[in-house]
Formats: sequence, structure tokens, C-alpha cells
Amino acid sequence: MKYGAFLRTATALFLAAAAARAEVTLSTLFSDHMVLQRGKPVPVYGTASPGERITVSFNGRSVSASADAQGTWQVNLAAMRANPKGRRLTVAGTNSIIIDDVLVGDVWLCSGQSNMDMRLGGCNRPTDIAGADYPGIRQFNVPLVSSGVPLKTIRGHWTVCTPAAASGFSATAFYFARRIYEDQKAGVPIGLLVSTVGGTRIDVWLAPEGVTDIPVLSPLYSQKVLPWGPFSLFNGMIYPLAPYGIKGAIWYQGENTEVTKQSADSYFLKMKALVQGWKRLWGMDDFAFYYVMIANWGSLPPGSTPETTPLGGWDADTRLQQTNAMALPHAGMASAIDIGESDDWHPKDKMDVGDRLALWALKNDYGRASLVTSGPVIKSVAVSGSTVVCSFRDAGGGLIVGSKPPYRATQETPGGPLNRFVIAGADGVWYPATAGIAGNTVVVSSPSVTAPRKVSYAFWQNPLGCNLYNREGLPAAPFYVDDVTKRCKITASSGPGGTISPSGTSVLLPRTTALYNIRPKAGYFIRDVRVDGVSEGSLRDYTFDPVYADHTIAATFSRKAPAYTITATSTGGGTLSPTGTVKALQGQSTAFRIVGNRENLVDVTVDGAPMGRRSGVTFTDVRANHTISAAFSVTIKATAGYGGTISPDGVVPVKYNASTTFTFAPIPGYSILNVKVDGEDVGASATHGFLNVKSPHTIAVTFKGPGGAGSVPRTDDLLFACRGDSLSSGGAASWPVDVPAGQTLAPIGAPTVDAIDGHKYASMRFEEGDGFTVGKYTSPIACNGASIVVVAKPIRNGAAAGWTSIVDVFYDRLILGIRNDSGLVCVRRNGSTDDSSAAIPSGQITILSLIVQPDGTYKAYANGTEIMSNTAPSPMTSLVPGVAGPYADSITIGRNAPDAWTAFNGDIGDVYLYKAALTDVERRQLEAYLANKLSAEPANRDPSRTGRQRG
Repeated sequence: MKYGAFLRTATALFLAAAAARAEVTLSTLFSDHMVLQRGKPVPVYGTASPGERITVSFNGRSVSASADAQGTWQVNLAAMRANPKGRRLTVAGTNSIIIDDVLVGDVWLCSGQSNMDMRLGGCNRPTDIAGADYPGIRQFNVPLVSSGVPLKTIRGHWTVCTPAAASGFSATAFYFARRIYEDQKAGVPIGLLVSTVGGTRIDVWLAPEGVTDIPVLSPLYSQKVLPWGPFSLFNGMIYPLAPYGIKGAIWYQGENTEVTKQSADSYFLKMKALVQGWKRLWGMDDFAFYYVMIANWGSLPPGSTPETTPLGGWDADTRLQQTNAMALPHAGMASAIDIGESDDWHPKDKMDVGDRLALWALKNDYGRASLVTSGPVIKSVAVSGSTVVCSFRDAGGGLIVGSKPPYRATQETPGGPLNRFVIAGADGVWYPATAGIAGNTVVVSSPSVTAPRKVSYAFWQNPLGCNLYNREGLPAAPFYVDDVTKRCKITASSGPGGTISPSGTSVLLPRTTALYNIRPKAGYFIRDVRVDGVSEGSLRDYTFDPVYADHTIAATFSRKAPAYTITATSTGGGTLSPTGTVKALQGQSTAFRIVGNRENLVDVTVDGAPMGRRSGVTFTDVRANHTISAAFSVTIKATAGYGGTISPDGVVPVKYNASTTFTFAPIPGYSILNVKVDGEDVGASATHGFLNVKSPHTIAVTFKGPGGAGSVPRTDDLLFACRGDSLSSGGAASWPVDVPAGQTLAPIGAPTVDAIDGHKYASMRFEEGDGFTVGKYTSPIACNGASIVVVAKPIRNGAAAGWTSIVDVFYDRLILGIRNDSGLVCVRRNGSTDDSSAAIPSGQITILSLIVQPDGTYKAYANGTEIMSNTAPSPMTSLVPGVAGPYADSITIGRNAPDAWTAFNGDIGDVYLYKAALTDVERRQLEAYLANKLSAEPANRDPSRTGRQRG
């Protein structure tokens, strides 16, 4: 697929649901202590009432705009120079917003796995923390949010780098920023958008936009997004950051289990897709991308044979693919091959990592053109008798034998031997090699190999002791040459009116990459770039993927700007504007606005590839033909009260003008009372169909059961009790408790409130990690067994966590949950986990009870029916805080601890936690009390108790 333009998904603005509020709002990225990107127009955006006039004032200038029909607005402040002096930004409409201490400098996105997330406080560098008084360095830490659709909002705040705060900064990002900040004499503030999640594959960070012109990666589009599928963290942790102005990105990722390999070079291709997708999201023609080659780690090499079989992530082959990514435009690699720790894949020396990343930025983006930024990279090999001569690019001031002490400069070892070179003949048997430096080459040989055919350097997961450097102290990249006699040629040519670089014939080793720059002369335009005779559009840069054969690349130029077409189509239910055939000259940008009628959703397809939900798409620097289509869906909100299920459940998208049917299933002992569509009673049938849906609807089913008042037993033994109906109404949830009286559960994250059949529920979603916490405990809780009785509605999202928490006492002392992937009830008691054999249906409101006896044996019930038990004793005479670590000092609802490693996905109503085992009679009394509260029989409703209002 030819994708010559950079595609930008339109701004991360809030949609109409948020805009219903009259107040003017801003993305939380716009908050005190923020850093705005210098040198380019600065987008400022948010929501307001439709048509409201918004004025943004900063730096002595004011810019105004009106909110559109969806209530979104954006202004662009004129490009500004760097300014380390904090100033005030104001936003005025029906209300005013004041943001103080705003700097202008460079903003860098810092993303990847746990090594980018690793905090400065974990690096054993107290002097660096104590000296971290850098008022111009600020960090915005993006919380973990995995989402199946692109999100518009994000939580967080900016933190100024001070000795008191520095320990919480990403260590790699801190050292990167510090090196630049000091080089620029504190004149250029540095903002860090830190968006990281440990243990993740690159797939979850990819933007759909980046994959469109890499056909081998197309299977990603058909994979499940949640919980950790392709695009899920992009949707939740990258997409909401745009269009906030940034300079570029730094990336530190070891590629955790690259199990979805679409080709031998899939990690390289995914890095390419990552860069393309992020460039297109922000609409940036030139996007700085600097990344880290993973450090040495693990067992030492058992012999001389290179580890050519990929281990599934952290291995030598990943490093080869990372080296190849240096051929991406405006990219650079900082190697950590010499600063790892064999027994820890989180090496503490992040200073050298950050400094090496900063070298690339200083050279390419801050005018330090003379800096050497890379260690030696294999360029070619030649056989001379029984030796192999290896030539290198990026040799800098020359090759040396060196050693790298942590946090100190590389030391030369004059005359020392080079380590970790191996050589083999045609038989493929590898031997340790003698290697010596000769100018900018290394001559490799072994008395056991008279006719060399293969040569390699440091090609193991942990090549500890590899010691080839350039004089600037940067380590050589590992390499593996399978056949020293094979070459690939790329022949590059250009017509009059411009240049291609490099030109002529270049000779490459197989499985290496090359970057070609195409530039027109003044008064000319790029007409076409053909690779192997096939048009790729009028590209300005072309990166050959790893080559295995000869290729040609030819550029032609013209005095007339080529014209392209963008074909735009849409279904009913909303508007795509403009539509039809849209013309664009080379280099122009064309924006498409996508608006669904009322609450209608949209799925956008660009050049045949699904983008998901987008409020707009902008093709920038158009250099090829494109297509864009918008398919709108109507939403039907489906809910079921206690006593059964509705299927499908939740907010259900239905293609515009299509039909759909809902079915209702009571649980044993209950029957359908009524079905209401858009508030009107349509009877009590088992199904209901919608034909040719063109507008939003609601459908709600209520059930009736056996009745019976019930009661709340043994209130003196309650540790705490809270009713869903006491939740706050709308917005972020606050949750007062009945026991202990007068207290309120503290929210974790931003849980919201759902209303189902007139009752309130705390809404938790796994991908957001929301929940509540009940104080902190320092002393054991003496208990005579324990009981948990809750009302919960699980919603499947496929997340296969170790356990999933509805109520969690001290992290793993006692947990009752429902698994998000299977619906099985899970119980964790003193560290061990059990599962039920029967699942709770997705969307079914369930009264769930766990009764643990003093000896630790227990039974669990769902809607009064026993579903699991454990007869093995495990004494439950006390609940001890702190046993499972620093997080284990609180009781949480909806998630297991502040790290939210496991969390319940769905809604939670009443919660009762006892420090005693309820008798069977007492359990049934409490279950009957809850069932009565939730019953659909009008006669059984008690507004004075539940707070329910009929409407």
C-alpha cells in the first residue's frame, strides 16, 4: 500500500458527551507547571457549550475560537521561542481557567517498558537526586489505561524537577533531559510525557495509522485489542496526548515476548510502524525518534555458537533489528550492551542510557553537529586468505579496545584483546576468534578455520565482556554475518531537478537496511519514487526494509506539483466533511471532520485499514492517493435489573439502518416483569427486536422474584458496609459508608457511577484501574472467620489476571472476585487462589457471598446457590496487614492494591465485610435483604432504605 502522506488523526478533543456541560474545560495536559512546545504553532483545546466563544491568552497575545456543534474547540497559539520564565495562560468563556508557571521549551514523549518507567529513586544515585534542582525540567506521568477504542481524556499532572520530587522521575528521561538542559545552559525547558507500562509488547503501543503500508503486519488489525492486544495502550496512553505539541520521542523497550512474529524482521517492522503511526497522529513531517538497544542480561554464552534462534524477546536478534531501525528517518540508537547486569534486566545505570540518547538529540535537534552519536556498526566484510576483515561505519575518532565502568567514561585498554568475536567455515562450526584492530577495521581469524564463511560479534543474550568501542566511548553494535560471500546491491538514480542520496550503487550485507533521501531543487517537485519499478508515491524519504536481494530506487522530478485524490465516503448516521473526490497538490494538507448524529459512533477506514473511532483525519504533506470512509453506528443502551440478564448488554453499537434483537433470561426463581424501550413498557416477552435502527434507543428489562424482606445480621461484626445507593450522583464517585458511620471510601483513580434499574453502582473498568480504598491498617484484625457479601455485575473484557478483585483485604490475605476473562468466581485466602467451576454470566447482577470459617475452610454462593468450597484448613483467626508487601495495608474495592495489577471489570453495588463467619441462616437473611432492595416488584421497594426514586 502506498502511503506517501503523513496521516494525522484529528485532535484528541473531547466528544459531545463531555461537551454537554456548560463549563469550559481543558485537557489535563494543560495544567500548572506545563511546558509548551517551542518553534511551532501550539494547539490549545477542550470543550464548551456548542457555539461558545473561547479566548486563550498567553505571552501577550490572545486567540479566539468558537466551540463547534459537538462542543469541541481548539485555538493555535503562534510559534514561540524557548522561555524558562514561568508565565500565566488564561482561558475565558462562560467561566475562566487560569494556568500558572507555564514554560516554553521542548516536549519529549518518553515511552516503552519498565526500563523507561524505572524511577530515579531506584538507581542508587542519591547525589543525583540531591542535586536535581532543575526548575525547567518537568514530567507528566501518564497512568495505565488500556482501551479498546481511542480515548479523548487523560489524567495526570505536571511535576517540577526538584530534589524532593526527582526520585519519582523516569530515570532514563531525567538523565536525557538533564544532559540537554545543562548543554542549553537552562535556556530551553524540557517537558517529559512519560507513558510506560512494564512487560508489554510493542504491539500494544502501535497506532493503526502506522501499520497501513506494512502489509506483513496486517494481521494485527484482526486481533483482539483488549486486554493487551495491538493498539490497546496506544488507544489509552498515546492517543489522548495528541495534538499536544511535542518535539519527538525516546523509546526504551526490550520487546517482551515477540510472540506475534509476522516475519523474521517483525520487530524492526513494528518499530517502523510505531514511528509512522505516531508521526501521523501528530501530523509531524519530521519526528525525532531515539531509542535504546537492550542491555546485556542473563546467562553467559555456553560456547562459541551465536544465539541465532530468537528467544522470543530479549535476545541478540532483537538487537540486530534495533540496529536496523537506525535507517528510519530522524532516528538514532543508544546502545546499552555494555552497561547491563547479568542478574537484573533492570540495570541501574540509566545515566549512560540517558546521556547516549541525548547525544542524538543534541546533534540533530540542538545544533551540535560535530558530536559522534553512535558506536561502530558493521558495514561490510571481506575475506583475505584465512581472515575476515570487518569494516565499520560510525567509527568516530577510531576503533579501540575498551571497558565501561558504571557511571564513568569508557576506558581504553591499549593492546588488549578483543572479546566475543567468533568465526566459522562452511561446516557451520563456530570457534573463538583472534580479533585485532587495523584502522577502522577489525581483522578476525582462527587457526581452526582456514576458509572463513561466517563471522559474528557479541551475538548472545548476554555477551558480557564485549569490548569494541570507538574513541568517543560508544560500544559497537553486535552483528551476525551468515555468509561472508553474499552481498545485496541497491542502485539509486534520479532524473533532472533533484537528487537522491546515496546515489549510484551501494553494496549491503544481507538483512541490513538503508535510508534514501530524495530532495527536489528549487522550483521543482518530486514527481515519483519507484522501487524495483513500482511507484511508491512522491516520497521524501524511503527506508528499505532488511534486504535479501538486489533492488533499484529511482526518483523523478517535475516543475509542476503533482496532484492527488482523496476519495471520501460515509454511511448515514453522521457526516464526513468534505466528501466525494477531494483534490490535493503535493505537500498540501487536507482535513476531514467526522461527526456522528447525536450519540452515534463511527468506525473510520483509511486506505482500506481500520482506524477505529476518530473524530477527524488530516492528511498532511500529501504525496499519494488515499481513501477514507466513515461507517456510523447507532447506540442502544441495554440494562437488566437484578434477577436475570439481557443479551447483548451495555452500550451496543448497531450499524446505521441495520436491525438487531435483544434476549432476556431470568435466573432461577425469577421471571420477566417488564421490558421498557425508550421508557415505554412493551410487555414481558423473552425477546425484543429493533428494525432499521436510525436513532439511539434504550432498552431495560426488570425481573420479579420471590420477595421476602430479609435483614442485615451481626452488625457489630462488620468491618465496613456500604450501599451502592449512597454513591454520589454522576461524575467521579464518592462513596459514604454505613459502617464505620461517618466515613467515606477514598477513590483510587476516577471511578464513576452507573444507574441500573433505579439503583447506583460504582463503575470499575480494568483498563482504567479504578477502585476504592478503606483506610490503612497497622495492626492485625482479630477475626472469627470472615464473610464478604457483595452485589456485582461483571463485564467480560478478556483480561487474564492472576486473580480479579471485588473486595481485597491486605492484598492477598482475603480476596473475593470474578475473573474478567472467564467469569469464574475466584477466592484468594492467605495467598492461595481457587476458582469456581461455574461462571457468572457477563452482565448479570449477582449477589455473591463468601463465608470463611475460623479454620479457613469456606463456601461461596451466587444468588443463594453454592458454587464452590474448600475444605482444606488455613486458619483465618486474624487478618494481618503488610504480609504481602508495602501495598498490603489497606482494604480495597474493585482492585487489589494501588498498583492495580488485578482489577474487577464491571459494576459494584452493596459491599459487606465481616470479621466473623455468618451462619447459613444469617447469610440467607442478608442475601434476601439485598434481593428485596433490588427486586422489581413495586411492593417490595422501600425508598426510605434504598434512596431509589421512581421516574
